[in-house]
Amino acid sequence: MIKNLLFDMGGVVFRQDTNEAFRRFREAGIPNVEDFMGKYGQKNFFLDIETGQIDADEFCRRMAQIAGRDSVSFAEAQHCWLGFFIDAPEERLDNLIALRRNYHVCLLSNTNPFIMDFTRSPRFSASGRTINECFDTQFCSYEMKAYKPHRDIFEKALQTDGMQADECVFLDDSARNLETAAQLGMHTILVESNQDWMPALEDLLHRN
Repeated sequence: MIKNLLFDMGGVVFRQDTNEAFRRFREAGIPNVEDFMGKYGQKNFFLDIETGQIDADEFCRRMAQIAGRDSVSFAEAQHCWLGFFIDAPEERLDNLIALRRNYHVCLLSNTNPFIMDFTRSPRFSASGRTINECFDTQFCSYEMKAYKPHRDIFEKALQTDGMQADECVFLDDSARNLETAAQLGMHTILVESNQDWMPALEDLLHRN
C-alpha cells in the first residue's frame, strides 16, 4: 500500500532552465561553468554547497575567487542559482497540497541554501504560496549532508520519517536517481523535465 510520495524539485515541482543558470554564472564571471555544474548534479565547490560541506558565505567567497572579483554577495549568487527557476505552476502546487490529505508528501532534492531561501519565501509562486505548504517533510541535500544518487540520502529519509521503501513512490527527472530508489524497493516514476507528472502518479496509485 502506498503511503508516502517523494518528489524531486527542479524539473518536477518547479519548471527549470539549466541553460539560463549556466548563462548567469558565466555573466557573473565564471566562463568555465561546465567544470562546476551538470544537468543533474554539481562538481567542485558547487557540489560542496549542495552537500553541506561549505556554507553560503564560503560559496560566495570561492565564486568571487574564481571570477577574479573582490566579492560576491548572497543576492548575486542567488540570482545565478535562480537561473534554474522558470516558475512554479499553480496546478502542481494545488496537486501537492491535495495529495497531502491522503499521503505523506516529501521533498527529496539535491539543492542549496540559495534556492531554498527563495522557495521557502512567498516569491516562490505567483499566489505567494511557499514550498513549505506543499510538503510534510523536506529532505534537502545540503541539510542532510547527503546527495542523490547515493543511497544514503534515501536511507536517511526513510529512517527519519519511519517510512518503508515499498510504501513509497519517488518521482524524479533523473534516471540515475530513480535507479537507486528502485534498488531500495521504492516505486518510481520518471518525469520528463518540466512535464506534468500527475497522470502517471494517479495511474500508479490506482494500480496499487
